[in-house]
Amino acid sequence: MPIGMIIMPGMDEVRRHWGWVLALGILLFVLGLFATSAAVTTTLLTMLVIGAVLLVSGLFELASAIREARYGGFWMHLFTGILDLVCGALLMSYPGAGALTLTLILAIFFLVGGAMRALSALMINLPNGGWAVLSGIVDVILGILLLSHWPISGLWFLGLAVGIGLIFRGAWWAAFALAARKLPPTNV
Repeated sequence: MPIGMIIMPGMDEVRRHWGWVLALGILLFVLGLFATSAAVTTTLLTMLVIGAVLLVSGLFELASAIREARYGGFWMHLFTGILDLVCGALLMSYPGAGALTLTLILAIFFLVGGAMRALSALMINLPNGGWAVLSGIVDVILGILLLSHWPISGLWFLGLAVGIGLIFRGAWWAAFALAARKLPPTNV
């Protein structure tokens, strides 16, 4: 075991079942490949899932409003529940419009947030601040690319982002499983 490596509780269990963890990693990686190759479909499915989550959340908020009627939280839960239900229903009814709107918001966030990060890192002169500057510049470029290709980028960007996230998460789980397999038992 490398010096300074900390073995977390439960690692013996992971080591014993490393094959299942590896299978999870491979499954996520393959799902990520499918998601990136069908980015438009993945984007629309993502919007439908978010809409469904908002609908369920709205129902729970309305139930909380009824339960909290005597304790002063009624109006907050009622308005939140109605907002969740309306937003969820709109996303379920118009997933394409939701994807376009969310992509536009993200593009502006990347553009403004990236510029602020890069400028702040330059002004503060952080140790290894070059990474913060680079991160900010990459975000600015991503924001410009999304805005310059909007609204078309709104149809594929979220699906591509979900797919890339699944690919990297799957690769990490697979690497984790292979590393855990080689760990000696801790006998703790």
